[in-house]
Amino acid sequence: MSKGRLYNLRRKLQVLAYNLTSPELVSKIYFRKLLKYPLNLKNPQTFNEKIQWLKLYEWPNNPLAIECGDKYTVRQYIQRQGMGQYLNKLLGMWENANDIDFDKLPNRFALKCTHGCAYNIICKDKSKLSISAVRKQLNKWLKEDFGKFNAEPHYSKMKPRIICEEFLDGGETLTDYKFYCFHGKVQFMYIAYGFDGNGLQEQVRFFDVDGNKAPYRRTDYPIYQKAKRPALFDKMKELSESLAQPFPFVRVDWFEVNGRIYFGELTFTPCGGLMKIDPPEYDLKWGQLLHLPRK
Repeated sequence: MSKGRLYNLRRKLQVLAYNLTSPELVSKIYFRKLLKYPLNLKNPQTFNEKIQWLKLYEWPNNPLAIECGDKYTVRQYIQRQGMGQYLNKLLGMWENANDIDFDKLPNRFALKCTHGCAYNIICKDKSKLSISAVRKQLNKWLKEDFGKFNAEPHYSKMKPRIICEEFLDGGETLTDYKFYCFHGKVQFMYIAYGFDGNGLQEQVRFFDVDGNKAPYRRTDYPIYQKAKRPALFDKMKELSESLAQPFPFVRVDWFEVNGRIYFGELTFTPCGGLMKIDPPEYDLKWGQLLHLPRK
């Protein structure tokens, strides 16, 4: 069976498991299988456990988190915070891909479905684009309930839409800057190099709160050996902490293109609470930075 078919089969099985059981049970199964220790939801201690707790009990009931996790409505939040100048230009929004008039779009653009992750089509040359294939793919994504794949129910409360943004020309590939904010303060960040528009980040390097290379890594990506402290680190950190104030945890993502900062997204459940961290003791150290709301 091809990799694509295996991927589609896995997603169908994930939705089936979610529908037949519960988000809690599915989360415990995935957690034990991928991270090799049991998920404790009654007394979570590690970073991944606490992200799972927020994923199941906080974010689905937090209207602001639902608004800010949506790639379209988060723009309203950014505007309310007085940061509209950091938004990439919006070229259009649709609820059905058949309504997109590609003749009115520029030669290069980025199409994104707003209710999940990795629902992106980056067009670098419209003349080479199969419009029928793009419409088919976008409409397929619109029908998916992204919240059921890794038991992230807050995504299920977002209205599926398509947005089109201006193409960001970062050269061969964009570099993504991801700031992890705990209770309104950046504690660390990582640089992802090799972003291809479909969620693939080929190389990753962590930095501490002061912009120094950190002694931990994600095991699912190779280390970005050439990564350096970004020139606009301090400004990105300041903006991230401002946006993060209402939340116990959020990851704030940025792009930098030709000396200008662009907002990427707000992520409340990085890796769905299934991040493989090396050395593993940092899973607990990061968890100690996060104090869960009392329920």
